[in-house]
Amino acid sequence: MKKSGLFLSTLSALLFLGCSEDDPLPFSPLLNITFVMDENADRLDNFGDPIGVPDGNAGQNPDFEVLGLHFIGLYPDKFTPYDQGTTVFLSPTTEAGGFSAIDFEQELFLTKDEDTYSIPLDQLEAGTYEFFRSSIGFQKFKIEYNLGGASADPDWPDGISDDVAVEGTIASFLGYNTYIGSYDIAGEMVSVNENKLQGYFGMYSRGEVAGFPFSDLSQGDAPVTTVPNPIDETSPVPDGSCVVTGQFPTALIIPENPTQDINIRVVISINQSFEWIDANGNGKYEPLLGEEVVDMGTRGVFPVVL
Repeated sequence: MKKSGLFLSTLSALLFLGCSEDDPLPFSPLLNITFVMDENADRLDNFGDPIGVPDGNAGQNPDFEVLGLHFIGLYPDKFTPYDQGTTVFLSPTTEAGGFSAIDFEQELFLTKDEDTYSIPLDQLEAGTYEFFRSSIGFQKFKIEYNLGGASADPDWPDGISDDVAVEGTIASFLGYNTYIGSYDIAGEMVSVNENKLQGYFGMYSRGEVAGFPFSDLSQGDAPVTTVPNPIDETSPVPDGSCVVTGQFPTALIIPENPTQDINIRVVISINQSFEWIDANGNGKYEPLLGEEVVDMGTRGVFPVVL
């Protein structure tokens, strides 16, 4: 996994102490972007409007482990086309799968412990930016599901209820198209070695119920990926790109000659972002009863300059 630049801010601060105001800076201050997954943030639709879980569906807040990014960009205003912003980060693509796709292994991976990406400010264009965009290529998180339906298995112990909640780990690929060699889910390696379109996911779980051991690896495709973009009418993003868009409450200003770090916090909403068709209306995800995942897209992005 690509490491983030957490230590660079401290280094910049130490070097700054050794310089007088009249001396040119021997380093470039940094733009530090910290990502926070928040289950309490607003839940938005594709156009950036608040929305609840539709009737007939249910949702839950996933327990996030890894966020993978393909792209980070800054945009001066709501009229700036998607391809004309200032690029902060862009991971490589590959044709190993036959045609161009995101190279999964080269994405920027962030976790709760390593949640910040840093870049020298002198590598970015000075200016005023009102909007933040990021292409989310990968998510790994834990969810809870129910073993309802497991009692139909002839190996299920007699007299034991299958109304049991267990934990599953999901690896979800949200990029427009991703070349995946292999990936790890809770210690289980899954080999793919091909391109996968947006929505592909794998889920793995293992455990024991009343002395009955079980493990399961399943793969599927979520038919919908929510990609909030409040400026869709003036600056749409490519279909299937999973580029989420958020507006700074107060615009980000990158000066011509920066003298200190700029820190940004980017809250990504995971408010009931794991959504499924709740066929029996009990609010439990029961894949063994045929309940299907319909959406794993994030539910909004909220950047702020600290």
